[in-house]
Amino acid sequence: MYRLGFITLAMVAGLSASNIARPLPAAVYQPRAKAASGTPGTLSVMTYNVKGLPFPAALGRPAALEKIAEQLGSLRLSGRQPDVVALQEAFVPEAKAIAARAGYKWIAIGPQPSEALGTPSDRSERLASANLANGASWTRGETEGKWVDSGLVIMSDYPIIAARRMAFPASLCAGFDCLASKGLLVAWVRVPGQAQPVAVANTHLNSRRASGVSVDRANQAYKLQLAAAFSFIHAQVPASQALVFAGDFNVGHDPDRISGAKSLIGDALGTAEASSRLPGAETTLRPELAAIVKRGKDKQYYRSGTATKLAFGAMDVPFGAHPGADALSDHIGYVVTYCFHSNDCKQR
Repeated sequence: MYRLGFITLAMVAGLSASNIARPLPAAVYQPRAKAASGTPGTLSVMTYNVKGLPFPAALGRPAALEKIAEQLGSLRLSGRQPDVVALQEAFVPEAKAIAARAGYKWIAIGPQPSEALGTPSDRSERLASANLANGASWTRGETEGKWVDSGLVIMSDYPIIAARRMAFPASLCAGFDCLASKGLLVAWVRVPGQAQPVAVANTHLNSRRASGVSVDRANQAYKLQLAAAFSFIHAQVPASQALVFAGDFNVGHDPDRISGAKSLIGDALGTAEASSRLPGAETTLRPELAAIVKRGKDKQYYRSGTATKLAFGAMDVPFGAHPGADALSDHIGYVVTYCFHSNDCKQR
């Protein structure tokens, strides 16, 4: 998540959310912006880690973030903008301003640094969290508190009728990731034509090698965050409600992370991974889609509710290129279109 240059300066220079047991409502903003109507019978959701890091963690980000907003605005002019966008690493003001610049009418903001309190409710998780805290290293940013918020933003053309957020406890992290107030944000979106709102969740879980600590330590924190994420979603989003769970899950190719995400986010929550619905081998996909699938970090999980059926329709990259010098971020934002009825959009 963080670059080493940022850490060395941040140590001389976090994010927020709420107690796991008592999640806080998230503030919802409604700027004056006209939203184009979406395609009837569908819901399109974009997930995008925009690398909205503060200086000196990254250079030239304000210009790139403004370009991202412009690209989304251009999609709006042709009526092709995603209905809902989940941003990660939207730490700096320019990143949070993407919503208003791109014309999104409703905005929910993730956890803040003051909310990274509390302890896990499960005894074994409390012990594991305490072990992480006992081994905390100041040279890896684990004892310096939260320097930024969660970087989570959900923006929507459709009304966000409620939102809640939860920050992981301060010790539920490893390495440089501890400088951010990582957690979860859930927004309930009222989609035209649907009797029940759709819950859209957003998260950014602990990185692996980029955290600056051992893989074993990073994975310990990761497993605890997965458990906390499951508990929060399970408590906040009833099985009767349709759910889209997006974000930078930092799964990658680590077997422990793959099995953990499948068990807790897939099987336990009853979700399917959107990218698994793509046909054929990765080499048959568009290069951008192949890169997303191969990297295995940016995910969208989804499930139907008893009153709202949700099916995979399509997955696309509306703009951007492979990560690199000319990319707007070190991640590629992509859109999944979900259908409420089998004939609402062409199945791929």
